[in-house]
Amino acid sequence: MGTLSNKKKKLADIVIDEIKRMVNDGELKEGDRLPNQNDFSEQLGVSRPSLREALHTLTLMGVIEQKPGSGTILKSDKTELWNQYPAPPLLSDIEATLELIEARRELESLMIQLTVDRVTEQELRVIKKCIDNMKSQIESKDYISYMKEDVKFHYQLANASHNRYIIHMFVNIRSLMEKFMEETFSILPELYEDSYHIHVAIYEAVKVRDKQRAISEVRRHISHIEDGLKNHFASKG
Repeated sequence: MGTLSNKKKKLADIVIDEIKRMVNDGELKEGDRLPNQNDFSEQLGVSRPSLREALHTLTLMGVIEQKPGSGTILKSDKTELWNQYPAPPLLSDIEATLELIEARRELESLMIQLTVDRVTEQELRVIKKCIDNMKSQIESKDYISYMKEDVKFHYQLANASHNRYIIHMFVNIRSLMEKFMEETFSILPELYEDSYHIHVAIYEAVKVRDKQRAISEVRRHISHIEDGLKNHFASKG
């Protein structure tokens, strides 16, 4: 097996491509245990953080399962169902950016309906913890941690839909959103505080299982970002 040398792609994505190749070539089969992280990172020629990031993504996708004491198990060898990784649009690409926002709005509008119906009390507590953390991070102006908690909040909502395909699509969308979010908040820092309040409104609607209100708040949240970006594009016009 060769080392990974394509520097144009994010290393974690290259790791995922290599694991996919190993599956397609029969080197890994469903139910197999992956090498331990020290050996695997050395074998692939990448750092452990890059490997961990790739494994985390594959875990969210349901491709692998990481069990303490048992290692990492390949759960799915159907690589045609794995995420594809198109490059995330940058803010300079107006059309692609707005298409991504549109896709996110429609997906999360569908997702939140299932979440309202299926969320458990335990899941609500986890979502509320995200809200509490976001409040602390806003107050301390720790915006990097805030963005990570923002992603976690939306993932917990997706997880509470209890639909593996919704979660799969959500992870794909969010993986494209991460770089985009960094750029957005860097040019529109005022979105942070507004973002927090809308996240609270989404949580409150889910908590009382008000489906129409939850849909409305999700769409308001994403439209708020869209409007800020459209104004930014117009000012650069």
